[in-house]
Amino acid sequence: MAKRSKKKSPRIEPGTGKGRTPRAPVPPPKSKARRTWPYALTLLVAWGLIFAGVTFSHWLSGLPDTAGLLTQTSAHDVTLLDDQGRMIAERGLTHAGLVTVQELPAYVPNAFIAIEDRRFREHLGIDPVGLGRAAVENMTRGEVVQGGSTITQQLAKNLFLSPSRTFSRKMQEAVLAVYLESRYSKDQILTLYLNRVYFGAGVYGIEAASKRFFGKSAHNLTLTEAAMLAGSVKAPARYNPIAHADPSFQRGAVVLRAMEDCGFIGDAARRTAQATRPRITRGAAPNAGYFADWVMARLSEYAGETGEPLIVETSFDLDLQAKAEQAVATALAREGGKLHAGQAALVAMTPDGALRAMVGGRSYEDSTYNRATAMRQPGSAFKPFVYLTAFEHGHKPDDIMKDGPVSIRGWKPGNYEGHYEGDITLTRAFAKSSNAVAAQLTADVGATAVASTAHRLGIVSRLDAVPALALGVSDVTPLELTGAYAPFANGGDGIIPYAIVSIRTAGGKILYTRKSSGLGRVVPAQQLSQMTELMVATVTSGTGRGAQLGARPTAGKTGTTQDYRDAWFVGFTADLVCGVWTGNDDSKPMNRATGGGLPAHIFKAFMENAEQGLPVKPLPGSAMVMADTSAALDATPPASATLTAQAPAKKPASIEDIINNLFGGGGT
Repeated sequence: MAKRSKKKSPRIEPGTGKGRTPRAPVPPPKSKARRTWPYALTLLVAWGLIFAGVTFSHWLSGLPDTAGLLTQTSAHDVTLLDDQGRMIAERGLTHAGLVTVQELPAYVPNAFIAIEDRRFREHLGIDPVGLGRAAVENMTRGEVVQGGSTITQQLAKNLFLSPSRTFSRKMQEAVLAVYLESRYSKDQILTLYLNRVYFGAGVYGIEAASKRFFGKSAHNLTLTEAAMLAGSVKAPARYNPIAHADPSFQRGAVVLRAMEDCGFIGDAARRTAQATRPRITRGAAPNAGYFADWVMARLSEYAGETGEPLIVETSFDLDLQAKAEQAVATALAREGGKLHAGQAALVAMTPDGALRAMVGGRSYEDSTYNRATAMRQPGSAFKPFVYLTAFEHGHKPDDIMKDGPVSIRGWKPGNYEGHYEGDITLTRAFAKSSNAVAAQLTADVGATAVASTAHRLGIVSRLDAVPALALGVSDVTPLELTGAYAPFANGGDGIIPYAIVSIRTAGGKILYTRKSSGLGRVVPAQQLSQMTELMVATVTSGTGRGAQLGARPTAGKTGTTQDYRDAWFVGFTADLVCGVWTGNDDSKPMNRATGGGLPAHIFKAFMENAEQGLPVKPLPGSAMVMADTSAALDATPPASATLTAQAPAKKPASIEDIINNLFGGGGT
């Protein structure tokens, strides 16, 4: 029986009853990350767009309305006249009337395009090419030598935005620049820019700048003048023609070369313009700009907001101003170097407070910073308020006090160079500027009473009621200190220094007329006589001998601060009150400069010229003053003389009374 071959039976899967057949390979499951990344990316883009939209909306909501920017406004020209009707200066409250690009010679706007934004006609508000070029140039030089802002961006910043260098502000600037480009034509944007940009010396807009620097309308600018104005925009303080004529002219040459590179002018025109130096308008008195700036800063308080050109009549005297400038310049040239005194200020006014001259520094062209209104320590020039307070509390000029080392609650004030005289009268102590006696008087009557007296006479700055107030440690300005001496010169009446007499429109409408409104008596007659005696003694035989005016009665007080940082002389005749300060802007010590030196010499030089031809008149309050005080000063006080506190004199008007009187009156 043949054997049957064995065949393997197919394997039966348990529970199925069927055999297993081979399967095709199953692909591995897809990765979860590969399945979800398109969704995540889409979600990220969507949220990014939402965030960008919200951010953009936030920036847009913060942008100002640009409607009406090209509305024609009336010119805000202001003409300042002196007391004889002579022109002091022409200024603009903000800027002159709107001047369109079409009204100007073509080279005027082209000068700004060439130096500020060569691709102005091509870009849409932001210039990527310009940004890249500036970045490469700055990296090559290793410093910032070029900026990437377009004219439109500069306009956006000047019109609407703060000067802060923040990312948000820069983004607003960029967004607003594009927005402006969508709303206005290139000529309209350039018109807005030229009428809003700052040119230095307090003027905005090309029309105001043209009148201020060159005495003409922008319509009549020459190519050279246009280049100088365009060049000044980069750094107005450094390149405006009045402040720095030579750098301004040199910067103009850079603009002219840029204009030639852009094809706006040819080589011949550039050469001719570079060889033509324009005439700079500086006004009738070179440094009268200090006064003009001071008046302009206060004009809106008197005239309010008006779109009409204004004519302002002032109490200023151009002749006296020229004499004041000469006195300051001559004295600084002669003595300033050896004394290390870089600056000086002079204020002159009539006894009723009318400002006649104001010198805010040695050169307005070099610096428009007005030192006549700057805060400085007065030193011993503050002592009249100490002595007046003491006299009102019963002290007398012939009272005896000890001029020697003193300690007041641990404070030990010393005299100049440590020199003491022992027992002296108050008259001599004042004339010789004894710190020890002034400190004792202040301790006796109280620093608060001294501060109140100073405020009553016209000091408006804050005064710290501390013992050292006796030595003038609280800052004041030359203008207010000079005004506070005026009551001694006018018979005892308080004044507020003023300059504006009347304001009218060019059409003749009167907007303001000053009405006499004094503060009333602030120095009683008896104390006025006593103070006059002391201040005359200072000039005749005390620290202020350098200010003597011959036979003309003169009174005043010197002041020198610690380490010779400030030196003062404030004095008066029957005609004028004059205050002089000398020092340095950075408060560096001078070389032993005292109030009886350089400041007294400036006072004398100015007053001699100012008083020339005027009759000699006695000082108010001098009826009880001996013609010759020298004998009284040198006399030895009687041994029996003692200083006793007496009942205070009748209390003068308080500072509250003065304020009520001032604001209840009819003008300044």
